[in-house]
Amino acid sequence: MRKSLFILSLLLLALTPYQYSQLPKVKVLVVYRDNINQLWDFLVKGGDYQVVDLRVGVAFLPAELQDAIRKWVNTGGGALAYMGADDETDSASVFLKKEDVEYAQIGRWTPVVLERVPMVNHPLLKGVSKVKLFIHRLPDIKNMQGKAPLLQTPDGKVVAVAMDYGRGRVVILPTGPLLPYYPVDQYDNRRFFINIYQWLARNPVPD
Repeated sequence: MRKSLFILSLLLLALTPYQYSQLPKVKVLVVYRDNINQLWDFLVKGGDYQVVDLRVGVAFLPAELQDAIRKWVNTGGGALAYMGADDETDSASVFLKKEDVEYAQIGRWTPVVLERVPMVNHPLLKGVSKVKLFIHRLPDIKNMQGKAPLLQTPDGKVVAVAMDYGRGRVVILPTGPLLPYYPVDQYDNRRFFINIYQWLARNPVPD
């Protein structure tokens, strides 16, 4: 638990410049392979986390735990999930069906500058024009029903989405679920991740 809280503190410090210091604090459970039991405890016993940040792939999330995650989000929780490179780093599959997305392998982690999808007015895109993420495989999302497109590749392929999930919310990104994949000081990354946590927690997204 100390490790996840320490890493979360570094992330929040990196993402929260002085002018955003008055934003509501978001209580996030960052889930890695070594603290999955903490996620189990939270889902079974309850707690005050508003968002689960799933930095562990479905290979390490038993079906029963995936069901519990979906149930918690369905009742009003918020989840950030990642498409990763394979089952060990893909948590998006907790919420996406296999037939919903296909992947084109890049073959290595590659920095890609993504653009906001034009003509989309979503709170997550406030103050966001471009975001740089490290991507291992490019998703081709086949089923956009119920999903809000957020970011696209330069050729117009949507690779990041947000969606309501019952009474909860989910954001899915095409990157890997590790902190180094977020160059928060480049483009609008800092603002984008502030928006994500605030929106998932149902707080107002700053203008």
